[in-house]
Amino acid sequence: MTAVSPPPPWVLPAPGRGQYDRRQSREARIVEQRARLLSATAFACSREASPTIASVVKIAGVSRNTFYEYFDDLAHARTAAAQRAQQQLARRLHAAEERTRTPVERLRALMLAWTAWATAAPADAALCLQGAPAGLGLAARELEAALVRSTATLRASGVQAPEQEGLRVTVLAAGAEVLARRLLALGARTSDGTPPRLEVERAERSLADAAVRLLR
Repeated sequence: MTAVSPPPPWVLPAPGRGQYDRRQSREARIVEQRARLLSATAFACSREASPTIASVVKIAGVSRNTFYEYFDDLAHARTAAAQRAQQQLARRLHAAEERTRTPVERLRALMLAWTAWATAAPADAALCLQGAPAGLGLAARELEAALVRSTATLRASGVQAPEQEGLRVTVLAAGAEVLARRLLALGARTSDGTPPRLEVERAERSLADAAVRLLR
């Protein structure tokens, strides 16, 4: 990881004192403030070798007291940010499953949803992809679960399972994790944090083809 750089446009700092939208309810402001702190935490943890609460509140544009209204410490905020990112990925994967008609379409849709998530929310993806040292990260485990559901549907349609199907699912999830890391690294070199569209398309095609070849 490199030293922290200016946050992208989607990490918006909090409005100054007295500049909040007075039409918002207190509950809506609380939700917005917490979401801002989670985004700032994800960004700081994805870019700094040793992130601190000071860097998080600077990115979010709030005070330390505001941070402690929501989180006990940086570890608490980091866990919450990773959980939010995992939930958002899960919603994308479920949506991909629901909008497809055939098992093969579902496998391709899952791979496309994975790369779309990694490129649309690079800080969240980087936070989840840090994962555990011995195994898949949070995000890849979410994808693995979606692939298990998809292969169950495939078998229910009468397609014979390949040898060592469970291992193939894990290998595919691990490969998706590696490609997502590559996209994040490419995006970090651009001004807006977005990897080149050609590279995204290559990753999508590679993952979709690998899913169909490995799991049919």
